[in-house]
Amino acid sequence: MRLLEQIPHLRFPAPLPSRLLEVRQAFDGARVDDPALATRRALETSGILARIKAGDSVAVGVGSRGIANIVTIARAAVDRLKEHGARPFVVAAMGSHGGATAEGQRELLAGMGVTEESIGCEFRITMEVKEIGRIPGGPALHQDVHSAAADHTILISRIKPHTDFHGKLESGPSKMEVIGLGKRHGAEMMHAWGTIGFQRFLAPAARIYEANTNVRGAIAILENAYEETAEIVGLTADQIGTEAEARLLQKAKSLMMSLPFKSIDILVIRELGKNISGTGMDTNVLGKLEVNRQPEPEDRNDIGALVLLDLTEATHGNASGIGLANVTTARAVRKIDFIATYTNAITATTFGLKRSVIPITMADDRRALEVAVRCCGVPPDREPTFVFARNTLHVEHLWMSPNLRPQIEAHPRLTILGETPLAFDESGCMTSPWRMEP
Repeated sequence: MRLLEQIPHLRFPAPLPSRLLEVRQAFDGARVDDPALATRRALETSGILARIKAGDSVAVGVGSRGIANIVTIARAAVDRLKEHGARPFVVAAMGSHGGATAEGQRELLAGMGVTEESIGCEFRITMEVKEIGRIPGGPALHQDVHSAAADHTILISRIKPHTDFHGKLESGPSKMEVIGLGKRHGAEMMHAWGTIGFQRFLAPAARIYEANTNVRGAIAILENAYEETAEIVGLTADQIGTEAEARLLQKAKSLMMSLPFKSIDILVIRELGKNISGTGMDTNVLGKLEVNRQPEPEDRNDIGALVLLDLTEATHGNASGIGLANVTTARAVRKIDFIATYTNAITATTFGLKRSVIPITMADDRRALEVAVRCCGVPPDREPTFVFARNTLHVEHLWMSPNLRPQIEAHPRLTILGETPLAFDESGCMTSPWRMEP
C-alpha cells in the first residue's frame, strides 16, 4: 500500500506523559445466581406458559449474539416447556447472519454451544419466510416458516443499547421479531430504511406480530457491565415493543460499562474487532455514533482525539468501526481485509459509511499518540489528559495520565492501583502499559 510506504519517516513530535496511573473502575455487578431457575420463573410468572397447552408445538427463537449463559437459558426454557407437555424445537432468529444460509446459521449456533444435544430438542433451521403483514406507510414483515407453522413462538432475546442507533426501543425482542424472524428479508428491509426505520417501525411492527402471528412472548435477558446475567424477565407478546420493553432497555443502559469521564482529551484504544462489538468499538462506551445523516446523542462524550492502535486477531481483518478513531497505526491498516470491511460497511448502508473511513495513519504507536496531542484541541498552556483502555469491552481496567489524579480520587467508581511507565521500544511500539507487537 503506497500510503504505508510514504509515512515511515513522517513525525510530528509532541510531549507525552512519562508515567500513567493504573486505575480500576467498579460497576454494579448484580447478577442472577441460577439462570435456569430464573428462566423457568420468567415463563411461569409472565403468563407465557399458561397460554400453551399440552401437545402444542413451540418454536424457540435463538439469535446469533453472544449472550451469557445462553445454553443454560435455552435448555431451561426447553425443559420447562417439555414438563408442561409441549413439543419445543429451536429456530434461528438471527436475520442474515451466518452468510444468510441455513447451514451458516446452524454453525453460528453451534459456535455458541447451542446444539440439539446441548439444548435437548430438534433444530429446524431455514432461511424461508412468509409475509405476515405490512406496516402502514412502511415495509412488509416476515416470519420464519418453521416458526409460523408452530402453535406458538417464544423468543430468547437480550435487551441492550444498540450500537447503530438510539431510540425508545433498541436491541431486544421487538427488533428480534422484525430482523430475527424476518431473516434476510427483515435485515435488508431495516437496513435499507437506515436509522429512521428502527426508530419508526419497531413499535408498530410488534403490534402486527402480536395480532398476526403465533408469537406469545419473549424471555428477556439483561446483562451487567461484566457481561453476566443480571436479570431474566418474561414479556408477553402484548408487552413487546411497549413501555415494558422500553423500561428494561433503560435499566440495561444503567448496567452497562462506560468511560468514567464525559470529557477526555486523548482516548487510546489498544484493539478493535468484531469479537468486541458489532461496530468494532462499542459506540455506547465511546459515547458517539458516527452514523451518516444521524445526529449525535445529546449526551455524547467529548473526546478530543481517539487513537486506535491495532485490530484483534479474531476479527480476521474486518476493520468495521475503524472510522470511529481519529488516528491509527500502520500496523492496524496492514491487517485490514478490505473485502470484509467494505462488504460489512456497505451492507450496513448509512451505519457503515463514516465508520469505515481510514483515520490519519502513522508509522508507530508513539507517532500516533504525538499526532493526537497536536490535534486534540488542547491549548499549549495545558497538558492533555490521557485515558488508555484495552478495548471497549473491558473498561474496568484503565491507565490514565497523572493530571487526572484529582478527578480519579473524587470519582466513586475509581481506585488507583499504582503507577506504570508509558514506554516504547526503539521502533516506536508501545511496551508499557501493555506490549504491542510490530
